[in-house]
Amino acid sequence: MVFKENEFVWAKMPTYSHWPGIVMAPNPEAPPKTVKDMQWIYFLGTHNYGWVEDKNIKPYEEFKRQYKKKNTEAAVVEVEEIIASLANDPDFKIPFAKYVSNRPSPKKARKSSGGSVKSGEKKRIFPLKENTPVPHKKARSSGSRDTKERLFRASPELANSLENSLEGDITLNTVNLGTSSKFFGVLAGSVSAEGLIKNLIKSGHRLYIWSRSSSLCEDLQQYADKQQTFFKVCNTPRQVIRNANITFSCLSDPDQAKAIINQLGIADKNDDLLRGKGYVEMTSIDPETSKDFHELISKKEGLYLEAMLQGCKPEAINGEIIVLAAGLQSLFVDCQSCFKAIGKASFLLGKIGSATKIHMIFQMMRGIFLASLVEGFVMADRSSIKLDAFNNIFKMTHMSSEYLRSKSDAIVNKKFLSSQDTEEPIEQLQRDIAQGLQMSNHFKQPMPLASNTNDIFKHARRLGCDGQDSACIYRTRY
Repeated sequence: MVFKENEFVWAKMPTYSHWPGIVMAPNPEAPPKTVKDMQWIYFLGTHNYGWVEDKNIKPYEEFKRQYKKKNTEAAVVEVEEIIASLANDPDFKIPFAKYVSNRPSPKKARKSSGGSVKSGEKKRIFPLKENTPVPHKKARSSGSRDTKERLFRASPELANSLENSLEGDITLNTVNLGTSSKFFGVLAGSVSAEGLIKNLIKSGHRLYIWSRSSSLCEDLQQYADKQQTFFKVCNTPRQVIRNANITFSCLSDPDQAKAIINQLGIADKNDDLLRGKGYVEMTSIDPETSKDFHELISKKEGLYLEAMLQGCKPEAINGEIIVLAAGLQSLFVDCQSCFKAIGKASFLLGKIGSATKIHMIFQMMRGIFLASLVEGFVMADRSSIKLDAFNNIFKMTHMSSEYLRSKSDAIVNKKFLSSQDTEEPIEQLQRDIAQGLQMSNHFKQPMPLASNTNDIFKHARRLGCDGQDSACIYRTRY
């Protein structure tokens, strides 16, 4: 069968499933063919390229029912939305993602492999951002078929050389990543939300925002006006999701996150608000809740990603958050320019629940470290040692870290007594530790340090310290 340029197809790499793509003119930087009859394919959803043998290529429409699977959902949704949205624009030209070669980079930047669909063609491709990131090699392969397919979708050319660890851990090269042209929404409620949103504004992302805090919305609007970027405050979460391509839920606690989910037409079979929309849960929740969210949103034909934020308020302000994500890889890639703006690293960790588990473990460790620091400072105080001198010495030791140094300064300067000084609300950290202990119950794993730490935090909360920084356990415990 002869395939023409700009033709929609289902293309299959060896040992992998068929995937939606488009036949392209070969890029000058493309690797040589391994056999004569091959086509240079641009893969939808992942925005990457690869050589595919003619025998493994099928017409898109004819084989759509046969090859449309759960793992191709995002790519198929993209194709169908593209066709519908371009029906009134016969002269549309395609801005393809740039092809990134595995060869050593020349001094001059490479040109992308571009093309356009002629006005008479039935099918057309959606406009895609220019700098789609490419996965880097990771260590240790699990050997599972699902993992191989995830890696193939990320980059067909690298599929055979990419290896992974930690249930498919994938990191992306975002050095030359530009700002996404998509519209993003943020449901803001956590202590870190302001810092995250300001970094998104600064990086030029187009945003729709909802928050119960009118003062936060006013402050963010003024900041966006100074940066001269698109920014709109919405009256409801539904309005945000209706206007945005992808929405980030960044709320203060799981109860708020559940309440918002229930407002999105989950129980109404005729409500199509979530259809084709990306929903990224950044609220600190447990794995089972995240799996429930995924199931509910998927039933409404939405796309779901859990993205736990490892860090506190100063890290959010400085753009140093670490994003721990799990779920749909195409949605993870679409969020990369945002993740780069708000953090120093992002990881795709496999199936739903993987990121929340790791986040809970880190939060338990964070609480234990803080409780240990507090006990040391209490002992220094009881031994009649000046705390500022003790703190200066502590900061010079290898035991200190940026996190513990900020807490030791808070203890010495008593910067934890008001909500204005709160970098990490005590109620949030205690709730995360409690969720981690519930996970340990499931695995019948003893966690004596985490359990004792949880009691220390609960005692502080019982004494009325909600809203204060987690360092307040110095005052309430001792």
